[in-house]
Amino acid sequence: MGQTTPLRIVEETSILPATGAAVFEQATSAPQGPLRLELPEREGVATEAFGLGGPALAAWPFEHRPPSARTVSLCLTRDVLHLPGFGAILSPDGTVLKASAREALERWPDLSGLPGARVEEGVTRLAIPDTLPTLDRAAVFLAWGGVFNYGHFVLDCLPSLVALDEQGLLERYPPIAPPLKAWQRDLIAMAVGKPVREVKADLVRIGAAVHATSMDHYLHGPGDLLGRTRARILARAPAPRTRGRRVYFSRRGHSMRVMVNEAALEAALRTRGFEIVRPERLSVADQIQLMQEVDVLVGPTGAAMANALFAPAGARIVEIQPQNFTSQWVWAASRCAEAEWRGYVCASPVDPRTVAWRHRLRRGFRFGYALALDDFLAFVDAAL
Repeated sequence: MGQTTPLRIVEETSILPATGAAVFEQATSAPQGPLRLELPEREGVATEAFGLGGPALAAWPFEHRPPSARTVSLCLTRDVLHLPGFGAILSPDGTVLKASAREALERWPDLSGLPGARVEEGVTRLAIPDTLPTLDRAAVFLAWGGVFNYGHFVLDCLPSLVALDEQGLLERYPPIAPPLKAWQRDLIAMAVGKPVREVKADLVRIGAAVHATSMDHYLHGPGDLLGRTRARILARAPAPRTRGRRVYFSRRGHSMRVMVNEAALEAALRTRGFEIVRPERLSVADQIQLMQEVDVLVGPTGAAMANALFAPAGARIVEIQPQNFTSQWVWAASRCAEAEWRGYVCASPVDPRTVAWRHRLRRGFRFGYALALDDFLAFVDAAL
């Protein structure tokens, strides 16, 4: 019949004792733990070149400097439950490890969206069946956002998998994930070259699990772990065939954030030698190869801009940010590639009635915005 367990969220660093590499290695090889190993941040090469502009720049909420790298810890836990489709790792008493569930918390702050969860008197309780699929050991790396979002998968999940592989853990702790898409399998093959067990169950029991805290939005403060992930992927990706391409990543097929004058922008960029690309129509290998060939990439903020990570050193990345949807994560990815990032902040949103009805009727539409075209083209010209 099962039981219902109240959920509470805790930081891994508050309940998992820190240890050194030798003790952590011993613990992951024998029935010891739980423990946490904080990874050293190695010195990496990064460019500080950047540029900022746009009529709404004053509304940009960040300091005009690259984001600082976040500390990453490897965590060993025992006798835990795991929801593969949501990343969450928890103990049978309902203690949820925050980094594993942080991306799901963005969508459901009370975790009420987890399968089997319900809210009673303000407390989220999870139904735990008496019988569950059980795994002896497993490596968890796929945060909720990475299940469907290319950017989170590349910048949060793959570095987490690489961090575990660098410590030799994937041999003893086979990685698991919910059913994957072809592009996810392709990226995993490039990053670690090891298979992932795809689990259809909503909830599983794991005797011993390892995960990296980089599952929690590492894209907002990546360090050299992301650079090493990049190097692994590029080593297995198709080599560039040419150099010097100018590319614009179009979002005209998307209806979440709609640039109402994107067609006019594309026409103007074509006269400057830009190719208009719909990255979602390309395979992962083709996207990475394309990025290695660019000299200048222009695009609105969105998951496809995670490909900035694969740009060659010295390439220029020009990102369009609506003022109500600003971030630094493309800047951080560009920096790991030693590319120059330039951010243009435009006024947003516009009256929804100015957005084409075909976008407004689609599920997921949030807002529209208009680019100050002449001003933005001058910003691009300065980057050419």
